[in-house]
Amino acid sequence: MIKSVLLSCVLLLNSCAMAPIAVVQGKLSPPPEQAYAIVSLTLNSFDQDGASAWLRLQGPKGNVDLNASILTDTIAAPAKNAIGKLHVLALAPGEYTAEQAVGDWSYTAAGWPQQRHDLLPMGKSFTVKAGEVVYLGEVHLALSFQSSLKLSDQHVRDFYALGQQYGISDSSNIKIRLLSSPN
Repeated sequence: MIKSVLLSCVLLLNSCAMAPIAVVQGKLSPPPEQAYAIVSLTLNSFDQDGASAWLRLQGPKGNVDLNASILTDTIAAPAKNAIGKLHVLALAPGEYTAEQAVGDWSYTAAGWPQQRHDLLPMGKSFTVKAGEVVYLGEVHLALSFQSSLKLSDQHVRDFYALGQQYGISDSSNIKIRLLSSPN
């Protein structure tokens, strides 16, 4: 009984988080009194079978969690696809903070499986206004024994992926406001 209630809650939350993306005349069009934020979360790792990346945004309505899996997620690109996930988030207006990203990956040491959980600090903030569409860039996690995080502008690839995934043909209303830019 408890398992079925928990499963129902998870499915309900998942369906709420996957609200359809509004596209009007080829442009992203946020719901009333909301904004869209676009961010790609990518990764590479020694663990090609199960590594995953997580990013938590803290904002006025609570936390928004983003994830990407090395095994199942791909961002379409004109030349070479990227491993990760492109997120289009409907957010309430306000200030948000990306404090850290997390990478989970496995390896074998002396014949025994080991699990790594790497916390990578970010300390980046951004603000969105109602009706705005903002591109925040790429958050890339390189998961190894010296894991690292890199923020970059991949808007050419990500705008291409928006076209492939959502039919976006006009990106003129998307403001590029990178997390890597000084606050």
